Amino acid sequence: MLNDLKGKTALISGAAQGIGRAIARSYHAAGARLILVDQSLDSVKTLKEECGEQTCFVNVDISDAEQLEANLTPALNQNKPVDILVNNAAALTRRAPVTELSLDEWQRAISVNLTGAFLLSKMVIPQMQALGSGVIINIASQLGHVAIKGAVPYCTTKGGILQFTRALALDHAEDGIRVVALSPGAVLTPRLTEIYGTAEEAEKALKTAYPLGRLGEAEDIAKAALFLASDAASFITGTDLLVDGGYSAQ
Repeated sequence: MLNDLKGKTALISGAAQGIGRAIARSYHAAGARLILVDQSLDSVKTLKEECGEQTCFVNVDISDAEQLEANLTPALNQNKPVDILVNNAAALTRRAPVTELSLDEWQRAISVNLTGAFLLSKMVIPQMQALGSGVIINIASQLGHVAIKGAVPYCTTKGGILQFTRALALDHAEDGIRVVALSPGAVLTPRLTEIYGTAEEAEKALKTAYPLGRLGEAEDIAKAALFLASDAASFITGTDLLVDGGYSAQ
């Protein structure tokens, strides 16, 4: 089975809802053990019950190095070494030009979207080096490739994740570690629904921009993330997979 993750341990950040939650479910169904990282305690508790007793949950802010060291290190030591890391957690800033954004808003985007991925990778890579294998999947965005108005912090950090992916892949190819990015288009997640009020309003506002005529579902991204984590993608590293319904092809 090409997408078989039996015997693998996967650490997923931002696992409480949306894309992270769908990836967790997909990996669990493929046989992986899960370490779920998020700040939303109640949401992940529900997911932990769904994904079984072997699922480990760490309630932590991934942008805080001290919190990560204190809270994630015990989980890493108590579980089997991490085979798959999914850097999915991301912070959105409000839509505004930089002249109207505070330094705190800018720094929050940088600290979660870039520094969080750096810190988690730094913690997990030694385990992968010891195994002689591993996969790091960085969830980027179509907005790392193209830009929209009023989203400078988000677009900048997602573009940074693409370059982070390339550089990290080169550094650790000899360790047997693959590093890939996955760039979703607009996906019908609770976050997007909250912005537009309802899923129907989000579809109405955005779907005409997508050649396939619809927005993505979280499961669309989870299927791509399962492929990238599996042996079916064993010769893929240092690159990005766009799952955006043709948006960036225009």
